[in-house]
This record gives sequence, structure tokens and C-alpha cells, in this order.
Amino acid sequence: MLAENSKTPLEKWMEAQKGSSGFEDALRRLISFACSEWFRRETAQVISPEEALARVLAINLPEYPVGTWLDSPTRFAPEIAVFCEKTKVSPLPEALKGTFPEHLDLRGVVCPNNAMRSRLVMSGLPEGSELEIYLDDGSPIENVPGALVADGHIVKKRQKKENFWILSVVKRRSRV
Repeated sequence: MLAENSKTPLEKWMEAQKGSSGFEDALRRLISFACSEWFRRETAQVISPEEALARVLAINLPEYPVGTWLDSPTRFAPEIAVFCEKTKVSPLPEALKGTFPEHLDLRGVVCPNNAMRSRLVMSGLPEGSELEIYLDDGSPIENVPGALVADGHIVKKRQKKENFWILSVVKRRSRV
């Protein structure tokens, strides 16, 4: 543990808030705002925190296991703090500089985390966009489509491919 005076303001905030109600949601929002700022600083693009987080989740960078952190934010609070600090100075990975990924690979992600991740990614997609989601057999293919439909998205197709499923989903249009 670092001496009190060598902690960043973010680390001090996390220490003070740990255990409070809403802490996990605050950490999730913190990650999304850090991702958004990362894009803005590196590309001069202003994108919403939801879209920035969706892009980072969909790319699934091994050096930044954001999906795992989102599954258990309190457990990974120190890693989240380091990530947020790194996004202020590190270059945006090349994989994030292109267009939005065409698929989200959730194979190996257990329920309900796969539903949460798919919902987060879909929330960051532009309206009317289509995304292929790769899911394991069993609970994931049984539960994730229902969660997405409940959010108003359109599940166009379910296709069995070898030992996994491909779910084609269209982001819902805003209800105005």
C-alpha cells in the first residue's frame, strides 16, 4: 500500500468510497469516462462515454481486461485506478482507432456477465447498427437474447457455428 501522500486523488477517493452504496456503479462510470477522454485526447473525437466503453469492450484488449473489471469493479478497483491514470498519458491502441468492431466475442464469459457486457456494448452502438455477438451454448444463448430484446433491440438471427452461437442484433432506434 502506498503512503497516504503518494496516493493519487483517484486512489484516495476510491479508498474513501469503498463499501458505500453505488460504489460499483461509480467505478463502472469512471471507466467509461476514462475511455471517452482517452479517445478525445488521442483522436480529437468527442464520443459518448457509452460508445467509448463499448468500443474498448468489443475490442477486448488483453492488456486492459475492462470486461473482467466491470464484472467485479470493487475487486479490481486498484487496476481501474491505474487504467484511468494511464488513459491520461498512454497512446490509444491502434485497434481502437478504426471503426466500431463488427462482433463481440463473449465466449467463456459466464452469466449474467455476458448479458451485462452485451447490453453495455449495445448501448454504445450508433442507432440502427448491427453487431454479431458470439455466445457459448447453454445459459448464454438462452439468456442474452432475452436481455437484449427487453432493452428494445432486434435479434435478427441466431446461428449455430461449430461449438458456439452467433447472434445478430440491431440496435434499437430511440423512442421519442
